[in-house]
Amino acid sequence: MFNDELHKEYMEFKRANNGDFTWWDYVNVKSDLKTALAFAKFFYPDVLEVEGCLILKDKFSREIFELWKEDCQNDKVCIEKMMNLYQVRDFFHINVDEKEDIEEQIKVLGNVLKVFWTLSLKDRFPERNIVVEVFEEDDGELFITVYEKK
Repeated sequence: MFNDELHKEYMEFKRANNGDFTWWDYVNVKSDLKTALAFAKFFYPDVLEVEGCLILKDKFSREIFELWKEDCQNDKVCIEKMMNLYQVRDFFHINVDEKEDIEEQIKVLGNVLKVFWTLSLKDRFPERNIVVEVFEEDDGELFITVYEKK
């Protein structure tokens, strides 16, 4: 999924333990059960069906939905793409180490989310053609969105 060397702190822990250190060890040291459960929701997000549109629950706002319905002229794909759109960089913008170049990490996170969201949506909606798309804008910013292909 990604090269361990991308995560400098993990590699430091591994070196400090003479290579006898795993990702499970790292998660156990750095996190707790409540955070693990939160990440379960992050990688397997709740989905709402609103007027036939699949919307990621944590992105839903009735007011914004109504605005996109109007702007998209009730086009379901357009509404879903816009309602589910998120700038990948914004997921963890609060706890960023300013000394570290995070651009590669952001790209990896976008691709990891694509894999897990795709699997989770196929699991719940096997008969529907749901697309998880990661794309880069002209300014280099990475975005993720979800929509049902007609």
